[in-house]
Formats: sequence, C-alpha cells, structure tokens
Amino acid sequence: MKEKKNAKDSNRIRVKSHPDEQKTTHMIRTLCMQKRRFERKKAKLMTALLSCGGLQHIIDIAYEVLGNPMFVSDMGYNVVAFNKNAEVGDPSWPSTAPEEEFDAYERIKKLNDSGVFERLYSSESPCIEEFDYSPTRWMAHKIAINDKNIGHIAVVEAKKAFEPMDFGLLELLCSVVASELQKEPIQSSQLYSEVEHFLIGILEERIFSAEIIQKQGKKLGLYAKEHLCLVTVSSELKTEKGMSLSYVKSIINRILGTEKSILYQNKITVLLTSDKKEAVSDGAKSKLIEFLNSNQMKAGVSPYFQDLAGLKSHYNQSVKALELGIAMNPEESLYYYEAYACYHLFEIVAGQTGLKDFCNTALTDLMGYDQQYKTNYCHNLCIHLQHDGNVTKTARYFKIHRNSMKYRIKKIEEIMAVSLTDSEIKFSLMMSFKLLAYLGDEKLLKA
Repeated sequence: MKEKKNAKDSNRIRVKSHPDEQKTTHMIRTLCMQKRRFERKKAKLMTALLSCGGLQHIIDIAYEVLGNPMFVSDMGYNVVAFNKNAEVGDPSWPSTAPEEEFDAYERIKKLNDSGVFERLYSSESPCIEEFDYSPTRWMAHKIAINDKNIGHIAVVEAKKAFEPMDFGLLELLCSVVASELQKEPIQSSQLYSEVEHFLIGILEERIFSAEIIQKQGKKLGLYAKEHLCLVTVSSELKTEKGMSLSYVKSIINRILGTEKSILYQNKITVLLTSDKKEAVSDGAKSKLIEFLNSNQMKAGVSPYFQDLAGLKSHYNQSVKALELGIAMNPEESLYYYEAYACYHLFEIVAGQTGLKDFCNTALTDLMGYDQQYKTNYCHNLCIHLQHDGNVTKTARYFKIHRNSMKYRIKKIEEIMAVSLTDSEIKFSLMMSFKLLAYLGDEKLLKA
C-alpha cells in the first residue's frame, strides 16, 4: 500500500513493510551470497588448473573447495589420484595395502552388478549413492574427453553434508580434471582400461590369485581363444617423427587387429589371442616389420601360453628376446624368444662358469685348421648344420655341385675325427656354434 506523506514531500513514496516481502528480500540476499560464494569456489578450481601444479594439486584444492575428500578413478577402477591426508572411515576409500586388493575387487564387482557404474556414466549430472557397506553417502560424476568417458570423481560425505552447489562444483571439477589430463599426456596415460589395469596388476603381482586371474580373465574375454602370445615393442630407439607411445600403441593395435595392449616400463606390450599357434598372420607380420623398420623400433615375441597366471614369465621372455635380438642381430626388427632361448640360458650360465668350456673340442680343432690353412670349413659346417645336415640343400646354398659339397663334409669329418651322421655330435656342434655367436666369435664362422 502506498500513501502520500504531505505536499512538501509529494515526490517521496513510503512502502509499508510486509512479512512476505521481508522474507523475499532475505531470500534474495541469501541467494546473492551463495552465488558469490559459488563463484569464488569456481575461481579457486580454475586457478588450480592454471597453476600447472598437476592433477594431485587440483584434487587437493578441490578438497578445500568442496569440504569433502575425493578420488579420481579410471574406467578400470584404478585410483589415479586421491586426498592422501584425509582420514575417512569408509571401506571404499583408497588404500595402498596389498591385502585389501581382493576386498576392493569384490566390492567393485558388486557395485558393477548393481548398476551403479551404468547410472554414473549415463547421467549428465552428478549422482548421489548410498551403499549397504558404507556409513556415508557418495557423490560421483563422470570425466569425459571428446565425449568419451575415461573415468570419474567420487566425493565422500565424510566432513560435511553435501550442499546444492556441490553438484555444480563437481561438474566443473570433472571438466577441470579432463583439461588437465589432456594437457599432461603422462598423467592421462595412467587412465587404464579395465583390461590394462588387470594385465598390469598381474605383471606387478598385485593380482596373483590363480582363481581370480582365471575368473577376471574370462570376464574380460581374454580366454576366448586357446593360445595367448605377447609382443613387446621397445621405445628405446626414438622415432624421427616423435610420435607418443600412446599413438604408436594405437597404430600397432590396428596392425595386429587387437585392443588388448598396455604401456608398461616404457614399452608397448600387446596380448594376442588365437585358436591356432599363429597369433600374427603373415600379412600382419609383414606390416608390423615394415612399421618397426620405418620407425627404428624393435619387438620381442614370447612363446605361446594358455594361462594368464604365467603372464609375467612370458612378458619377461618377450623382453629378453628383445634385448638379445638387438645385441646379436641389430639388423633385424622382430625377435622370437624360441630363437633366443638358448642364448638366454647362456646368459644365466655365464655368471657361474666360462662358456667356452662347453664348446665341442672337435670344433676347436676345425677352427685351428681354418686359421692355419686359411680355409672356411667352420663356416661350411655351420651352414650344413643349419640345413639339417642335408648335403643337397647345403650345396645349393654355396652354389656348388653336390659331390663337391660331399667332399668338403668328408674333409671336415676327417679333421674333427667325428661322424656328422651322429645326432648327438650334430647337437653338440650346433650348440657350440651358438655359444660362439653369443660370445661374439661368429666372425670365425663366416667366409
């Protein structure tokens, strides 16, 4: 209601106070204060991103902003960052204790079966969840890069009750974290897929129960085919194009027709599955070799295996094939462990005794004859053994008549005083040649 005061004050209007109007004014004032508070908190999160302090710094600042602790998880439920100094009495809070690995696995499986993650990754706004094993509520929201979900942030209601503004702040925080992960490729490479997390867990012996490995491996489709094989690509030789390992991994995946690969110990390791003992087809093999050669890279291939519980052993074999192959045959690019297994054995034995002691003395006599008479019988013998002792094939290799090759073999047998029809003798001589190659004396075997 408006009333006129007097003629002198005719240009003034007095508004009578009304209880509802006071309430409205108070509400508007409160909303303005909340808005200013919200903007200050948003600014603090943006400042954390621009400070270039890294993901952990952002999460620590977010703890101050939201007033509750949180963690960042990838799609494989691997915790990438969390508030390490927060005291949270909740079983879902990240722990570094190895003995809690299996409890976490069972809890995550239960959550997945209940549809929690499906709701989380399909929702465009944060979700609040309550669990029967947890004394507190959780608020979570997905992290996406280019519309692809890569993980989520979960906030526990441990220090204060959730506020309406926390929804908006968590949405902004997820965008800030996504920006940080794009800005720092090293950090983003930590966001493993479920398969990557599982395989790395086995390699690092965080997952070692044969039963759990078998169960989870089947769930992830890793036992869909009978034979398994690992291909490990070295990144020690830098590519001229300066490609990131993640990009190289994606190319190798396309060449080999798989997505089951990991970045581990600064190398790319691909898990191949096949119904036949031919995980790498001839077409894929030629393309892989071409790619490796063009980028000055090398790869080691493990033997076939059937049980993922032996993953670490076969990973080590693929790495060892890579190391020995580079040392002994640097002109090649793809090395199979079976071809280098004996050299691996030599490496182990070399630490205990002199390897030359294992060389066949008959071969030593032949080497002495070559040196004295400037002949190449050692080389002839090596090639003959590589052709399974087949005179015709050996003659074809040297482009000489078969009879000429027979004469050479007879002469070699006379010098060494052995018969090359004896399988034990042939094995001993072939092993001796491999020993010499490992010791760097292969030059004695060449023409």
